[in-house]
Amino acid sequence: MDNNPRLFTLIRNIDPSGISGTGRVLDGVIFHTGQVVTCWRTDVNLKGKYFEGYSTLGIYPSFDAFMHVHVKPHPAGASEVVFLNGETNDI
Repeated sequence: MDNNPRLFTLIRNIDPSGISGTGRVLDGVIFHTGQVVTCWRTDVNLKGKYFEGYSTLGIYPSFDAFMHVHVKPHPAGASEVVFLNGETNDI
């Protein structure tokens, strides 16, 4: 088992809710424990568009928990998780 952190980003292809927008919306890391920490890219994505956005952090007990909250509720094909090593998981 690899003990190195796994870096990923979340890309929204479509966002019916209009909350996170489309494109690269979140960066995250999966630690050797399986826990996940994420940072929303609101400060980058909304700057100068609507208002000065602030990024928030999220902590999840597992990657499955992260997926359950932020990916699975969206329609199929709406989101894509891309890992730093180039591995892609289409959701």
